[in-house]
Amino acid sequence: MKKLILLSFLIASSFKVQSQKIEYILDFAEPQTHYLTVKMKISGLSGKTIDVKMPTWAPGSYLIREFSKNVDFFKVTSNTPAEISWSKSDKNTWHINLAQAQAITVEYKVYAYELSVRTSFVDADHAYLNGTSVFLYIDGKKNLPGTVQINPNSTWKKISCGLEKDGSDWKMKFADYDVLVDSPMEIGNQDVFYFETSGCKYE
Repeated sequence: MKKLILLSFLIASSFKVQSQKIEYILDFAEPQTHYLTVKMKISGLSGKTIDVKMPTWAPGSYLIREFSKNVDFFKVTSNTPAEISWSKSDKNTWHINLAQAQAITVEYKVYAYELSVRTSFVDADHAYLNGTSVFLYIDGKKNLPGTVQINPNSTWKKISCGLEKDGSDWKMKFADYDVLVDSPMEIGNQDVFYFETSGCKYE
């Protein structure tokens, strides 16, 4: 009987985790300011609080990074009338009181004006994004899959990224957070070349 109860608990816990969904929406309405707007929509929530974090690392780079310093205009809204309060519990963690909300939208701006292999850069001509300097994640839930919707500046026509498309060129899906942040993005009007070798297609 104890084994059956434990198994039921594990199945229920697994279902609860899988029912949570994350959708990121990136907006580039004013790239000349070097800011992009990020909306992180989280659904399937339960419990009283949630922590979201900005990494202090970048894939393949072995120094502490201070990406959270570029996060501005942070706010949280929900699917309930209740006001959602939040506070910073440390330099790269935002502690959110859910007030019984099952879905929230975390919105913030990222200042991106450093062009390197580990940072992000946005100007009127294009955007180059490295994920750990842009995307917050739920503490303890980096295993969650999700989608990224790109709302490009009206003058930009192309996106180059290794993530799988999800119905359109401007929406992509990822299996977990590590896959997301290990997939840099170039958005603008770059030249794109295609070739095939050893039976594999490349862009």
